[in-house]
Amino acid sequence: MNKTKLWQLVSVSLRYASPQMTDKARKKGYSQKKMNRYLIGQFLLVAVLFLVLYGGMMATVNFSKMPGFFTMYLGLFAILAIAQGISVIYNIFFESRDLPAYLPLPFTQGEIFTSKILVVMLNVVPYCLPLLALFVLTGLQSQIFWPLALLLGFLAFLLLTGTLLFVGALIVLGLTRTKVFQQHKKVAITALMTLSTVGAVAGVLLLQGSMNDTDFSQMTDRNTLPIFLPTYWALKQPLTGLGALGWLVLLGVFVLLTLVIKNGFLPKLYEQLTEITAANQVTRRRSKHNRNLHQQLRSYNLQLLKEPNLLMQVLSSSVLMPVILLISMGFNFRGTLTGLSGKYVGVAFVVGIFLAYLMTNQNSFVANLISLDGPNYEFITSLPIEKKAYLKQKFLLGWLIQAILVSLMVIAVGLVIVPVPLLIGAGLLGGLFGSLIFSLYFFARDYRLLLTSWTNVTQLFGRGGGSLLFAFALFGGMFIGAILITVYALGVGAFAFAPLNPLVIGGVLLIGTGVILYFKTQFWNKLDTLDWRRRIALGKKAQKN
Repeated sequence: MNKTKLWQLVSVSLRYASPQMTDKARKKGYSQKKMNRYLIGQFLLVAVLFLVLYGGMMATVNFSKMPGFFTMYLGLFAILAIAQGISVIYNIFFESRDLPAYLPLPFTQGEIFTSKILVVMLNVVPYCLPLLALFVLTGLQSQIFWPLALLLGFLAFLLLTGTLLFVGALIVLGLTRTKVFQQHKKVAITALMTLSTVGAVAGVLLLQGSMNDTDFSQMTDRNTLPIFLPTYWALKQPLTGLGALGWLVLLGVFVLLTLVIKNGFLPKLYEQLTEITAANQVTRRRSKHNRNLHQQLRSYNLQLLKEPNLLMQVLSSSVLMPVILLISMGFNFRGTLTGLSGKYVGVAFVVGIFLAYLMTNQNSFVANLISLDGPNYEFITSLPIEKKAYLKQKFLLGWLIQAILVSLMVIAVGLVIVPVPLLIGAGLLGGLFGSLIFSLYFFARDYRLLLTSWTNVTQLFGRGGGSLLFAFALFGGMFIGAILITVYALGVGAFAFAPLNPLVIGGVLLIGTGVILYFKTQFWNKLDTLDWRRRIALGKKAQKN
């Protein structure tokens, strides 16, 4: 395999994966080598953030004495990695439109596959990196000499990460070969995405449920998952026969999957990608009569949201991660907040806004609805319809979806942590208000960073700062939000009549109203101006004709 050609392919895929970061690097005058280092550095920073966050959470458990918790954490992050891997692999291999450009060039199938899988790794590694902390902690807690524990943990991490990527690749490559997939592509991918998401959430629920109300110093282990026990043996007792067996299993599974992909899929990769690309270009449409323009546009916008790769990205990035993080923290309070009185209604309202913040971000539906038009945007806006009316219809659809997701989250958190109807109702109001504010911001942001030349939807999620900004906004927002809510709750509890509620709720409503008026003036009213100028231009053109 030619390393120079491989690196060139990787460089191209990196630019496709993060177009906005690429544009920023170009504006700074970065050379090709410096740009590659810059783009890779963004992925590495996100990975380190995940490592520190989850590593700190796991440091409280002695895995050397608890194989059940070891296998549970391993299973959880394995599901997350496979789910993310399936999404990214499907996008980069089957939803990208770069295959025709590679066909006449002197690249082998192995070089194309390897370059794409390397870029997939950069997207999946943040979800796998907590496993490195898990493996190293297990070795250190087992009294293994620390340099050896670090080395073995890193080797196990590489083998398992490669195995998880290959599993995701086998699922996608195998599924896309079936007739069922070719006939019902959207249904098949959506079902696969749903199963992986439900599995990940169920794993967190099971894990946190077993840790609820337990003193870490007296924690009892849970049942092990046998499929992951060889990894535990390899790290806890690597110099014994059982440990050697664990390493043989890890290495054997990795080599077996490598051979299966190399011999079973790579030889027909071009043919498979070409068939899928050709199938994607053939679209069957049913003729629908007696529908006005408003109904047709609404149907068109709904069709944009049915793309399975978009659903997978939104669920994994905008829904799944906040759900898991909130469940991880929320179960620690389960059963301790059931006696809260109505004076905490303001706290519940702010918590609803906080949940809306976590779930409304650059990866949400509402934050990408305009750019999802792609090349169709220029055509649609050239029709005799007002741009404001068209974008308003898009925004209302995006906000409705976001409001439903946030409401479901508020209800779930309320039923698990604070099953008080009054507080759940206040949380719902806060969630709806917060989703409106954040939806306005991200919808206007989509218009400002409009990208219609994307080749796969992952490029849309990297605009305006990329995954690094998203990670800092998510985790930083969680940290700051948790502090503010805690301080507010303690303040309310310190007074018998809760005088802080009118002040805080009034202040939040005032700030929120100011934000709404700002976007009305700076965004929607400017669209009115554009429509007015367009009508004048069309009128002058009609007079000349």
